[in-house]
Amino acid sequence: MKKHKPIISSREDKNDLGFGSRLSQQENSRMMNRDGTFNVDRDGMSVIRSMSLYHWLITISWTKFLLLMSAFYFVVNFIFAAGFYLCGPNGLNGVETTPVGHYFWNCFFFSVETFGTIGYGALNPKSSAANWLMTFEAFFGLVSAAMATGLLFARFARPNAKILYSNHAVIAPFKEGKALMVRIINQRSSQLINIEAQIILSVMTEKDGRRLRHYFTLPLDRQKVTFFPLHWTIVHEIDEKSPLHGKDKHYLKEAEAEMFVLITATDETYSQTVHSRSSYRYHEIVWGAKFKDIFEKGSSGKAIGVNMNRIHDYEHLSLE
Repeated sequence: MKKHKPIISSREDKNDLGFGSRLSQQENSRMMNRDGTFNVDRDGMSVIRSMSLYHWLITISWTKFLLLMSAFYFVVNFIFAAGFYLCGPNGLNGVETTPVGHYFWNCFFFSVETFGTIGYGALNPKSSAANWLMTFEAFFGLVSAAMATGLLFARFARPNAKILYSNHAVIAPFKEGKALMVRIINQRSSQLINIEAQIILSVMTEKDGRRLRHYFTLPLDRQKVTFFPLHWTIVHEIDEKSPLHGKDKHYLKEAEAEMFVLITATDETYSQTVHSRSSYRYHEIVWGAKFKDIFEKGSSGKAIGVNMNRIHDYEHLSLE
């Protein structure tokens, strides 16, 4: 049997995808999570130095972002309301007849008016301390509004691919033999063009009495598509040149196999390059299965339809 020379050797070669020899030598561990993040703990640096607040704010989910902005808005107004409250009953005009139990809420709503530069006029600062506090809050409100506007624009203007990967890769019949297949679909309504895929297989092998991780770039039946209106099943044919030729599911388990799927495309809306990635461990590669059909009849004059809920569905079969 012809031996396949690995593209990457964890010790000797420098082309290790950036994982480094130490991470490549780890057994029984995943190097890349399904969401494309790296399974690495970074320690030894303070939270302030290591945290990129701007990057975090534009990459968290919309739900978290809106909840965070709401919490910031109310907390800031409560803090300034406490400041106005500490200025005493003579701090604000228009509250002389307000019961003491409601005075704090008058301060809170005056803070909201000041922070948002609303100024209805029913309440206004009276003492010197209240005027200075109002001045500082007005400035802080302008800066906060500018920052919030910038973050909102950055979140809308930031191009990113939201590609859904099938939960499992499959080894399915293909032509006269079999092939490794992964199915992907664009979750956004925006169009992606010039989509290019790459699959890299990582396996542990014995060498000089020690287990080392090797990497193979798998040739694809179709590495690039121009348009991505439906779904795309990425196919690696397991022929004589494939590192999976003659192997079975037991080999994948013993070799601690992990397969990386890398996608590069152009977002037509922004005309910018976007990236997406995911990985499959050996137990997420189903041997002897094929993906179920996800096409359905189009509606409202559409040529064809795709049921995205079926992207993960597969059925077992025999490869004999």
